[in-house]
Amino acid sequence: MILGALAAMAQTKVKRPLAHSSIGHVGYIRTGFSCGTIEGIQSLLIGIFIYALMTMDAFAIVSALRQTRVKYIADLGALAKTNPISAITFSITMFSYAGIPPLAGFCSKFYLFFAALGCGAYFLAPVGVVTSVIGRWAAGRLPRISQFGGPKAVLRAPDT
Repeated sequence: MILGALAAMAQTKVKRPLAHSSIGHVGYIRTGFSCGTIEGIQSLLIGIFIYALMTMDAFAIVSALRQTRVKYIADLGALAKTNPISAITFSITMFSYAGIPPLAGFCSKFYLFFAALGCGAYFLAPVGVVTSVIGRWAAGRLPRISQFGGPKAVLRAPDT
């Protein structure tokens, strides 16, 4: 979970944060598996199902964008103007990856962390929450750039 969250922060290509997020999500799913209880297995299955849907959606959108020469994160800057439906769908998917309530990714992580606390894994749940917060920055960067463009220029006072 820690490796996936930290490695996704430094990426410049569109597919790489998704790949590093996959590493983090495997850690979240292993949290449910490590419980060994019915609740842990149920949360694991819910997590796998939701994660599979999010991943198929995200990679389908990225693959469609590759045909329009979008390879780097900075290339997403004009996506909201050129293809608003893809931009909105991509943003919702990435917010779900990040675990923003009330989206499916939040429900998945909530069930996994709740199962971890229920089986006594008091170290895994807080680590998962912290890495999820770190992952929000990496996953939230893609929709922010696709909706609002790249880094803004520094505002200067007008010359007089």
